[in-house]
Amino acid sequence: MSTDDEFARDLRSRVEAAAPTIDVHLTGVVPRARRRRAWTRAAGAGAAGGLVLAGVLVGQAWGAPWSTHTLAGPAGTATPVATAEPSADASAQATAAENTRDAAEAAADAALRAGTAQGAAPYWYTLTVAPDGVTDRHESWQSPDRPGLLVWGGDLGNTEATAPSYTAGRFRIDGRWIDEVRDPDVLPTDPAALEQVFRDSIEPDRRSGSDDEKVYGMAYDLLNNNPGWLPTALLQAAWQVAGSLPGSTVVPGEDSLGRAGEVLTRPGAQGGAERIVVDPATGLILEMNSGANTRVFQQSPADAVPAQPSLDGTGCRSWDTC
Repeated sequence: MSTDDEFARDLRSRVEAAAPTIDVHLTGVVPRARRRRAWTRAAGAGAAGGLVLAGVLVGQAWGAPWSTHTLAGPAGTATPVATAEPSADASAQATAAENTRDAAEAAADAALRAGTAQGAAPYWYTLTVAPDGVTDRHESWQSPDRPGLLVWGGDLGNTEATAPSYTAGRFRIDGRWIDEVRDPDVLPTDPAALEQVFRDSIEPDRRSGSDDEKVYGMAYDLLNNNPGWLPTALLQAAWQVAGSLPGSTVVPGEDSLGRAGEVLTRPGAQGGAERIVVDPATGLILEMNSGANTRVFQQSPADAVPAQPSLDGTGCRSWDTC
């Protein structure tokens, strides 16, 4: 063996010893990579198109003042580079292959979201507002694989972009901590088993109050934080856990708009609202009361955002790292 060979072998052994071991769960990585590639292509097409019609396909109870807006797409900034043009046949074959792959990936994504309220739609839309339908209006379009958008007061001049949102929180499952649960299927949909996961995940320096209050906070977070991409069965289990805790009461009732649901009250709740009205068929919140503040919810899948999310003002250089 030459000196160069010995040096290379020694260098390789040093690198392998120093490199950390990283567990990669392919069931989550591959679909996410597929969706990000599809989103990147779609964003590029929007930039080339010049104008984007922002039609928001949601069944909103109080209307959508931006539904007829036509918004300018992002301006192209790339410097043109001279490249050899492929033949027409090669281009057609590449396009056909890409379309076939996109269709297969779309079917795979739809299967992954089966059993969720969001389904195959790219965004989950949430409107929260006072019972008068006007005061303290806040809207969000969130996605597990695309940048989202926040709008205040129905004013497209008052928006904020958000990074893709696809974590259900930090949990200890089967003795192993998962800092960011990105595959909700790892959480059980049996209420007793889910409560045990919550109790196994209690930490002394996270959340406040008793162990029961911390469990209530975990259930509340699942119900309140972008529930559209979570399995309906998981939301229903979280609701049952929250309602079964000491100090909680659940009775049939309705929200301020007359929508029927189940009403959970928990006086003095820490880490969650004191009164929540939920549609038990979907596990989706209809109304929430924290002290004197009452907010009603309108939630549904959405096919588009009313404005193109921008990295400007986010402090991020790319959506992958935001």
